[in-house]
Parts: sequence; C-alpha cells; structure tokens
Amino acid sequence: MPLGSPQGPTQSEWRVSARSVAHVGDYPVDFNIAVLVDNPDDPAVGPIVQKLVDLIDGSEDFDLGVASRTYAYTEAMTPTA
Repeated sequence: MPLGSPQGPTQSEWRVSARSVAHVGDYPVDFNIAVLVDNPDDPAVGPIVQKLVDLIDGSEDFDLGVASRTYAYTEAMTPTA
C-alpha cells in the first residue's frame, strides 16, 4: 500500500480570540473571531491574520487569547500489486 506525496495544507480554519480589559458589571467581553475567506489555504491569508493578532496584542483595551490555524494534509493510498 504505497502512499503518495502529502497534499496540503487544506481545509484551513483560522481563529482568533480576545477579551476586553473593560468589564460590563463583573464580566469582561469575550470575542471569538472566525476568519472567513473564499480560499483559506491561500498563502496571503496568514499575513493578514497576523496583522489582526498584532493589532489586538498591541492594544491596551484587549488581551489576546488564542490565535490558531488548523488544517489537514492528505496522502492518497494505492493498492499493492
């Protein structure tokens, strides 16, 4: 069962979370951002998401939570002779 070359990354999902420093009553305001783009695997998406992460991180009004990219790789498998 030979494996082919890995194909990917595919099916990228970009997410960013942040929390406000200011509170509403006793509670901060949480933000969960899903990056929506026609082709999330395009190499140009990463630098744009990085700008958002840097913007949030540089703000005194928000604390950056988690910023992540999850994705998959696929390898085709062929039968043995």
